[in-house]
Amino acid sequence: MADCPGKDAWPELVGALGQVAERVIERENPNVNAIVVRDGTIVTADFRCDRVWVWVNDRGKDVWSELVGANGDAAATVIEMQNPNVNATVVRDGTPVTEDIRCDRVWVWVNRRGVVVHPPLIG
Repeated sequence: MADCPGKDAWPELVGALGQVAERVIERENPNVNAIVVRDGTIVTADFRCDRVWVWVNDRGKDVWSELVGANGDAAATVIEMQNPNVNATVVRDGTPVTEDIRCDRVWVWVNRRGVVVHPPLIG
């Protein structure tokens, strides 16, 4: 690959809204144009230092890392507003829960003070 100036990867943006990721990428590396594309879209395969593809899906947001440290009930409300396809359930950290994976569920893990201690994610 070519040596491109500036930051070239943003793993912390996985699960973020496409438009948010686009703004962050362009702020953190002003040499690139971030382009939001829906998963499955056909795009050109040529490599360019001035372009970043931001792939998004139709399922809605699926990870809420930014809610760690927030109030659990408030976090659950935010999650359900940002992805109406899920039910967010506040659970005390360490409480046994079912281990099945569900695309319509988000566990919001909180400490004894009701503060989110792990990034909520669909599962």
